Amino acid sequence: MVKFARIWRHGLVATLAVTLAACASAPHRDLVAVEAGSMPMPPLDLRLAPEDSKVPLAPVPDVTSTPALAVRPGNSPWERLRTRLSMPGCEYSPQVQRWARTYTQGPDRFAATLKRSLPFLMLVLDELERQDLPGEFALLPYLESHYEPIPARGDTPAGMWQMVPGTARSMGLKVSPSYDGRLDPWASSMAAVGLLKKYQDQFGDWRLVDMAFNAGEQRVRQLLRKNAETLSSDQLAKLKLSPITHEHLAKLLALGCVVNDPARFGVTLPEPEPDDHLVRVPLSAPIDIRVAARLADVEENVLKRYNAGHRQSRMASDAPMHLLLPQTAAATFQQRYEQLSPAAWSTWEAVKLREPRGVSELAGQAAVPIDLVSIANGVDTSRDFAAGATVFLPSALGRSVGTAPPAPSIPLAPGATEPTPEQQTIVIRSGDTLWDLAKKHKVSIGDLKRWNRLGERESLKPGQKLRVGASD
Repeated sequence: MVKFARIWRHGLVATLAVTLAACASAPHRDLVAVEAGSMPMPPLDLRLAPEDSKVPLAPVPDVTSTPALAVRPGNSPWERLRTRLSMPGCEYSPQVQRWARTYTQGPDRFAATLKRSLPFLMLVLDELERQDLPGEFALLPYLESHYEPIPARGDTPAGMWQMVPGTARSMGLKVSPSYDGRLDPWASSMAAVGLLKKYQDQFGDWRLVDMAFNAGEQRVRQLLRKNAETLSSDQLAKLKLSPITHEHLAKLLALGCVVNDPARFGVTLPEPEPDDHLVRVPLSAPIDIRVAARLADVEENVLKRYNAGHRQSRMASDAPMHLLLPQTAAATFQQRYEQLSPAAWSTWEAVKLREPRGVSELAGQAAVPIDLVSIANGVDTSRDFAAGATVFLPSALGRSVGTAPPAPSIPLAPGATEPTPEQQTIVIRSGDTLWDLAKKHKVSIGDLKRWNRLGERESLKPGQKLRVGASD
């Protein structure tokens, strides 16, 4: 049974997605079921197949052998998504219309969060097209997490699809201290879309697919056994599911409504830049994400976000051997990566030099091309390093010329182990979120709220001053 910890996740999204009051507001416990809309839907034959009728779960593709993904040329992702819209959107119910207006109260902030989502949204859209599923499901991770690969705390949901560990493992995703497939945007999306396809084949209606995703497959099956006759959309809306589940469907339809007619809500949908198109590049051996960023000429924090499944900077040997890279950087990375034998990249590490060394000297000692040492360290080939400098080198050489500093790792939660910074004040810009600011300034979201006396549902506004750090 798929359980996505609905109540816990609702609170988490409220915290992390402070820029959108739509996701920040917790549903009222006395919320009535979704009202029937003005556009009646045809009755549904919801009688279940016999118990021995099993619909197999779509397996996660073999990430070690699949070639790099090709970028789809041509149409805007929003045009592609609109051609796949299958749900009535704003016409489904008044509640959907209310949520559409809530999401777009700040049109610029809404567009900014969509812009940040585009690299991952296009990956999901590719797979929805391949599986022939409704385009609205490309907005599910936005509803769940704003397309952020949110880390877990213990057994809590994680990733942009907000899966619990048991669900993830049942779908073939690896969850371990060194690699969490729920945080891997590509692997988690392939698994989640496969799950949606299974529900579509099993239940035959997109509304039930969304309800099963939110409430769990078994819960939906149990309710349908009690209502084996053909149900209308009005009766479907009154199924005895949690108000959160009915509200989940309303939010999904609201997002589809806005994407279908953004001008109605004063929204300009962002178009992707060339760097927003991601490709999956198979690897022959593990690599340090920090070194990979230098080889690809991509900012380290950007590459870590695209490959958040790797919990430490160095990829574990038992993790899936692939990287998500901007399509514009893939060829450069592959050319540089292939200049070394596979074993070489699996043993690079950061070391503190015991005495001064030059790039050319280090490259000669390591028997690797000089330009790779310079690229991996982001310096010119003529650079000389001072004693005590931290340098990325093959580990065999590193042990002879330096000592290993404490290895930085991707934190399990923003600012969980970082010291509190000195007090400073920043000015909020359009698109800023508490999640991004907490990560940038290495503090917790809770501290930001406490220092600035922010309520649980309070939104950030451009021009607003925010204290980052405790008072003196």
